[in-house]
Amino acid sequence: MKKIGAFLLFVVLATLPCLAVSIVYPPTDKLPGQSDQVGVKADHFPSMLHTFIWRNWGLVPASRLAEVVGTSERNVRKIAVSMGLEAKPDVDPVWTSSKGYITLLRRNWHILPYEQILMLLNMTQEQLEWALYEDDFLFVKLGRKKPKCERLVYQKPTEEMNRRAKEIAKLVRSNKPRKLVPRYDFFADMPVPQLEGQDKTQGSESNTSNGLRMVFSYNAVYGDPLMDAEQSSYPDELLSRLSAMGVNAVWVHSVLRMLVAPEGPFPGDDNYRKRLENLNTLVKRAEKYGIKVMMYVNEPRALPKNWFDNEEKKSLSGIKEGDLLTFCTSNPRVREWLSGSFEKVFKAVPGLGGVFIISMSENLTNCASHFHPDGCPRCSKRPHDELVAEVNNTIAEGVLKGNPDARVLVWDWGWRDEYAERIINRLDKRCALLSVSEWSLPIERGGVTSKVGEYSISSVGPGPRALEHWRYAKAAGLQTAAKVMVNCTWEVSCIPVIPAMELIAAHARKLGQAGVKDVMMTWSLGGYPSINYTVFQKMLANPSASLDEIAKDCYGEKSGAAVRQAWKAFSDGFGEYPYHINTLYSGPQHVGPANLFYPEPTGWRATMCGFPYDNLDSWRSIYPADIYIAQIRKVAEGFERGAVLLKQAIAGETDPVIKKMMLTDLRRAEGFKCVFRSIANQSTYVLYRNSKDTKNLGEVIKEEKANVLEFIPLCDADPTFGYESSNQYFFVRQDLLEKLINLEYLRETFSGQQ
Repeated sequence: MKKIGAFLLFVVLATLPCLAVSIVYPPTDKLPGQSDQVGVKADHFPSMLHTFIWRNWGLVPASRLAEVVGTSERNVRKIAVSMGLEAKPDVDPVWTSSKGYITLLRRNWHILPYEQILMLLNMTQEQLEWALYEDDFLFVKLGRKKPKCERLVYQKPTEEMNRRAKEIAKLVRSNKPRKLVPRYDFFADMPVPQLEGQDKTQGSESNTSNGLRMVFSYNAVYGDPLMDAEQSSYPDELLSRLSAMGVNAVWVHSVLRMLVAPEGPFPGDDNYRKRLENLNTLVKRAEKYGIKVMMYVNEPRALPKNWFDNEEKKSLSGIKEGDLLTFCTSNPRVREWLSGSFEKVFKAVPGLGGVFIISMSENLTNCASHFHPDGCPRCSKRPHDELVAEVNNTIAEGVLKGNPDARVLVWDWGWRDEYAERIINRLDKRCALLSVSEWSLPIERGGVTSKVGEYSISSVGPGPRALEHWRYAKAAGLQTAAKVMVNCTWEVSCIPVIPAMELIAAHARKLGQAGVKDVMMTWSLGGYPSINYTVFQKMLANPSASLDEIAKDCYGEKSGAAVRQAWKAFSDGFGEYPYHINTLYSGPQHVGPANLFYPEPTGWRATMCGFPYDNLDSWRSIYPADIYIAQIRKVAEGFERGAVLLKQAIAGETDPVIKKMMLTDLRRAEGFKCVFRSIANQSTYVLYRNSKDTKNLGEVIKEEKANVLEFIPLCDADPTFGYESSNQYFFVRQDLLEKLINLEYLRETFSGQQ
């Protein structure tokens, strides 16, 4: 990685008491989506420079901020202090590492052009390009286009800017934290309830007698975790907790070309040995806790068309989509490379547990993966089911040649129903079929009917699609597995544990009755080691088990009954969630109270789990605005009722471990209440603003300010608030303070219009 200093030239000016900076900017010609649409401005700050310093202060060293805008550290620090920020904050390097760069990228997306973003993140163009394409839909989450931003250059603040900064400083000083737990400090002193009769150390063999229990690490780097020699994505403190709670497999995100050497016309990476070495180490560490390591596979990944720069490479290509070209799996050379590469990986890493495969609709991979193989002269002549089954079988062949004991789970994610049976019948009999349990489940919320797409706790599966696909699989001689969400979902991901235990227990009970044994309990979200795992697994193993008894087992006789009633309140509320697949990805629930109120429509469409903006029409999806808001308020009320019950129980609890668990539960329940109140407030604000109803705007601004003030200390005390591994931190404390600044600015703005 090139150092920032390679791009900078310092020139001492004799007439100034500080350094001025002449910057050589890196090229950005390959970076995607550069748009003419101007980025969203934060009018509540005195200038864009103030916005930049505010949003990066304490996350990026002041010296680097100064370099980016071409001034001295002294000038940058002076502006920060003028807004009430700490003069010399401790800057954790995690923010500028692979574990924090997405948080920084998102908060600067509308402020800096690409060239200054590269400097801020200390990245090369090639590194950022790879991340945008390969780090879990990152470019899609950012909206598929880069807002137009003028190069940001330091200018001395005017007197009016200083006056406005002074007002901001007053607000900051009045909201100092009482207790601020460092971000990323997830597991310190966390009590973990155990499954009855289970020892915390499982031994060297994976305990799979009760079936597969697979999760993703709560704090894993998603994009390229195997380059981390310290393996901070899978710390021992997490593995031990997961093992104690019955988890026997963790999965890692993988990109095949990063695990093999370049081979003729096929891609590879010079650091492949390092990744394999680190994967070996992880497999051995996990084995100590009875945990297998599985790979998420979505291959062969398409590459930018400029990679296919000669005739031999072009002969391997298939369809074109945007700037990407596929490797055509109808070409025997491609299949030979695909199978052979997996064989090499599994031979190089003995003990690697296996793979689960997505072959449709995730990243662009095979020519049929996005449903239009007609663009390929070879694949257009072949049946769709044959193409999809062939990709899965090719991967399975390589994996099982490398390790005959490995497991291969073929995930039907994205398959169209009309193809499913034929695909399943063509699969290698050594595979298992993995299906999203709740997919296609009919639901009704607020009088609006629809079907579940995926990722739901509010909807209790299994649904008709999974049941049908499992029947096909059993008839074809395949094993079956369920993909469920046990902790949290894209329904709301900024707090890690949704305590809707009645819904979770009901889903587990139905899966147990359906004879499902193997379960994937998370996606990239949902990996926090929580009591939800305990409830789910007990009910799956024994569908006739009593949730009342489980509550008493976990919380004791004294508090168990009250906790059980709180679970019912949470479940009743969360069961009202206005579910739709577009609501999940477009809604403001992940950013929560940190999402700003905008004085005028932004004109920007909400992005996938990224920027909700003010795009109410996307948030509500199929729901009329009034019904969407009413359903969201019902969810908030459920968490409020449950929180009251928990408070009452805590007052009489004397066991310190149980009390600590309940206090954590209470904090998160109150956090969910604030998140859903904020969604309702945000939606109501957009309606009033768009109708020019300035009288009622003042009231909703007041309500949201009180809500944010309640949320801030909850966030301060819990580093899990705002975090999800593939998105990193959606918000930090400074974003919530910015929301207060934003609300005060709007209060003054709209009061002047009345």
